[in-house]
Amino acid sequence: MADRAYARLKRDIIEARLRPGTVLSDSALAEQYEMSRTPVREAINNLRREGLVVVLPKRGTFVKPLDFGEIHDLYTLRTLVEPEAAVLASQRSTEGELTELEELSALSTDPDVEKLVLNERNSRLHVRIAELSGISLLATTVRAIHEEIERCLNLRRELGRPYKAVNHGRLVDAIMTRDEVVIRSTALSGIERARDHMMSVLTRHSGVAGEGDS
Repeated sequence: MADRAYARLKRDIIEARLRPGTVLSDSALAEQYEMSRTPVREAINNLRREGLVVVLPKRGTFVKPLDFGEIHDLYTLRTLVEPEAAVLASQRSTEGELTELEELSALSTDPDVEKLVLNERNSRLHVRIAELSGISLLATTVRAIHEEIERCLNLRRELGRPYKAVNHGRLVDAIMTRDEVVIRSTALSGIERARDHMMSVLTRHSGVAGEGDS
């Protein structure tokens, strides 16, 4: 039951059904999820440790507000780790695993699928590339980065400015060349473009970021 509460609450936060700055009530969530308050409390505590939930003394428990500086820094971290993850994936992947990346790339840009699903597939592709690097800590880091980015993408979707992946095919094609220079360049250009677009949208709609609760 605790695992179910954790998974449900985490997806509600990442998919922006619970927006940044939303007050979290264990009793209300328990009623919504049709379970007791104990697993909900445990889920809230676990997500607090992961950074998706914040507790403010004398104020309450909230979905973590968006921090524009932190989001910018997440993209900086991406520039440091994801190009190298892609290079390692190119060196260590089998042909079958490279084909898997092609399939994931295609799924992440399927025009017939709703944006919420595409955003999750976007994260899955980047995490899978990191997994294929063969370094578990690197994959864990990229997963944490993309959970927060997926939350931002889903907020963009609600604002009427959905994200459209344009670099996935180029990145996978670059990985398949196994050319380190091409891979790094392609990964970096995609990350920088994504950061510019993300910061532009969120800055224009700063009122939804929950800064008032930070």
